[in-house]
Amino acid sequence: MSYSNFILISVLFICATSCTNSVNTSTNASNAKENSIISTDTLIIPTDKTKGEIIGKISGCGYDSVATQNTIELYMPRDREVNQINSILEFSGVEPNFKIYSASINNAIATIIDNQRYILYDPNLLSSTDKYSGHYWSSMSILAHEIGHHLSGHTISGKGSNPHDELVADKYSGFVLYKLGATLSQATSAMLTLASETGSVTHPAKNLRIQAIENGWNDAFNQRYKGAIPPPPNDKASDYYEFTTEMLLNKDLINDAKEYSPNFYSNQFYLYGVITEVGKDYHSVRIRIIKTSKEFSEDFRNLDNEEWEIGISSSEWDGSNEMCHACAFNFKSLMCPGRRLKFAMVEGWPGGGTIMNGTWTLIYAKAVDEI
Repeated sequence: MSYSNFILISVLFICATSCTNSVNTSTNASNAKENSIISTDTLIIPTDKTKGEIIGKISGCGYDSVATQNTIELYMPRDREVNQINSILEFSGVEPNFKIYSASINNAIATIIDNQRYILYDPNLLSSTDKYSGHYWSSMSILAHEIGHHLSGHTISGKGSNPHDELVADKYSGFVLYKLGATLSQATSAMLTLASETGSVTHPAKNLRIQAIENGWNDAFNQRYKGAIPPPPNDKASDYYEFTTEMLLNKDLINDAKEYSPNFYSNQFYLYGVITEVGKDYHSVRIRIIKTSKEFSEDFRNLDNEEWEIGISSSEWDGSNEMCHACAFNFKSLMCPGRRLKFAMVEGWPGGGTIMNGTWTLIYAKAVDEI
């Protein structure tokens, strides 16, 4: 396909999504039919052997403009697009709430017909877009955009096509494409090719839409180490001791530091985080790092938004360190999911050799109420 032909297809491309009023359960059948985009006598569902048809104009939220067709032929979906949509939904954690059909529309449309959600797509357009970009992520982003409209409730909001909803769907497509494995350039390729340079009353300009996709992609990127952060426990930071290196490490390790590396434990560069898990017998703790001090960043690197497993040298505190019995009980209460913590850690230990590289040990801990 020539570049000029592709641009012609691009101009025709409208990933429209119909935005209609939702129907209250108390609404009678007559009103429900009025709230539908198309009445039942104008929709013929296709089968494996026969084509279907929609007679009537569909207008609403479009990818680049609004749909204007008065007649649309429908066909059973291709396996390729069904698999793509299933992949998108799998990484979204939801079940499909729409039906899928192929259509002769040069579009991909998310719409509601007689109170049933649909996604209609033109396989030739998706294939051409992928061919032009050199990868299948272009069609993935188009389909993800349409799914985003359904998942965000745009097809039942009654707002019609508007820039805000388009940007929301764009952001969703960027977010889910990162989850699926697309690079940022792959996630934005369809928009770079098909979107309008200038904005309108229904659609934002290309640069705003690309920024929305990038925002979604970056949000997913920043969550790569994240699970849900537990809520804080119902107590106060003042209920807990400040746990020093002398309390957390046994005397042999501290004496080794004095012999092999006098400053090994003295340079404490702090981090701030939330405990997400506590290991069995308190031998380790997982901490979501929220803030890295400037000193730690300069000495090692910034760890913001990363989750680390940190070893605890001793959980018995049997006299080999300065941890008293009351302190030991207090420390175990401190070590609980949701605890906000100021802490320090060190890699390996003096005399341990390279075998301890990559192993980090807690050398300071203090509860804080906020980070």
